[in-house]
Amino acid sequence: MGGEITDLGTGAEPAAAGGRGDPALAGDDEFLRVELRGLEPVPAHLRHGRPRELAFIWAGALSDFFSLFAGALLVSAAGLGFWDSALVLTAGAVAGGALVGMLSVTGVRSGAPQIVQSRMVFGRRGATVGGLLTMTIAVGWFAYDCAVAVTTTKALPIMSRTPAEVAGLLLLGIVAVSLLVAVYGHRTISVFQHVQAPAFLLVCAVLAAFTFPHWDLALQSRLALGPHLAAMALGFTLTFALVVSWATYAGDYSRYLPVDSSAPRVALAAGGGTAVSLVACGLLGAAIQTAAPQRFLPNLIVGSVPVAFAYCFAAFIIVAELSSNYLDVYSAALCALAVGIRVRRWVAAMAVGVAGGLIAALVLFAGSGFQANYVNFLTLTYVWFPAWAMVVILDGFLGAREVRPGELVRPRGYWFRGGVRWPTVSAFLIGTLATILFYNEPPPPGEWGFVSPLAAHLFGGLPADVSGLVGVTATTIAYLLLRHRESSSERAHLGAIGARR
Repeated sequence: MGGEITDLGTGAEPAAAGGRGDPALAGDDEFLRVELRGLEPVPAHLRHGRPRELAFIWAGALSDFFSLFAGALLVSAAGLGFWDSALVLTAGAVAGGALVGMLSVTGVRSGAPQIVQSRMVFGRRGATVGGLLTMTIAVGWFAYDCAVAVTTTKALPIMSRTPAEVAGLLLLGIVAVSLLVAVYGHRTISVFQHVQAPAFLLVCAVLAAFTFPHWDLALQSRLALGPHLAAMALGFTLTFALVVSWATYAGDYSRYLPVDSSAPRVALAAGGGTAVSLVACGLLGAAIQTAAPQRFLPNLIVGSVPVAFAYCFAAFIIVAELSSNYLDVYSAALCALAVGIRVRRWVAAMAVGVAGGLIAALVLFAGSGFQANYVNFLTLTYVWFPAWAMVVILDGFLGAREVRPGELVRPRGYWFRGGVRWPTVSAFLIGTLATILFYNEPPPPGEWGFVSPLAAHLFGGLPADVSGLVGVTATTIAYLLLRHRESSSERAHLGAIGARR
């Protein structure tokens, strides 16, 4: 495992961790070698790689059954036609990809994990809020992804006679592989994504060839104008949310890139990888769904392909979910260190992986009511992502604050007032409140869910969700106003010091 190191995730404060004097961390970012680096910013002389690597990492994250299903839901649940589904899907994916791309640039600048980098934005203690939320949600989505892979595979007609015990073994295998890759760390994840993302798209190409004769690309929505616009707004938000929910991970995978990496290339690779993958898979899902808008997508697929390929598709669902699971476990572990849990990174990865596996077992075997409420809870947690991402992006590009990597990991670094930078935290809270006020995604009848009374009143009960757009806009306005006030106070403070001298 290498020599003894002091992991800054434990709260220690070595002066040059990760630097030339720390041989335990030098060159540990290698394939199938356990990454020892925790929260320590990656020094310039250890940076490596090219921006295009991010395209594979993020394409892998969105290359899964959820992306296929997202496009299919626009047709089956939202009631849209194929071409308006394509418009909504593309717009939401591009908007979300833009945020992930710009946040990836902040990781290159600081060399630190995303939540650690956010300490210079929100303050040492202020950043803990994002860390706790990200850790909780990452574990939750890991658990649900594992459960979805098992449930969807068992629901396929070709798997209908599978013994119940197989579900437990399948879950155990998915959790074990996800945990193992995350324990090895960044470089191993990158290599796996370089293989799995193209393989997934190849399977999708074969799937497209088999199902193409059944597509009805001329399918149009039968909704009236008002409900049609509402469905498009909801579809945009759902697609945007699917991408932006990865935002708090972005810097975790760009921090090893050289300091002089082109910012536009970094943003384009990361954002483009998410958008292209989601659009490609989502369009395929929507196209397949046009054959029979009311049928369950997996059944449609199995009924359109040879039996041998149907088994291949079942395996593909499992492998595809692994691509996002790696990122969930890895980033959850980094967040655990960032909020003050004193263990090594790889130990934290094992812990959150086991916790996610136990929750996945509960989701699988606790009944359909629990499953429905659990996914509604995870969907609702999206409300804080747009505001958080916008504050970090705006401060990174407009704040003109010098990046001091050493300060990010010192106990009193970027302390501001009591560990909190109140102007940015306030902008984050205002943006999150605005998102909640316009949150309007009604759950299925009989299931638990939240709909803002204001949004329900404004849209007359139609499921028209514009919460993401409102949250981003409100956050931007609040940040600019509060940042201007903060700058004025800083100038006045410096002027008073100068006058006393």
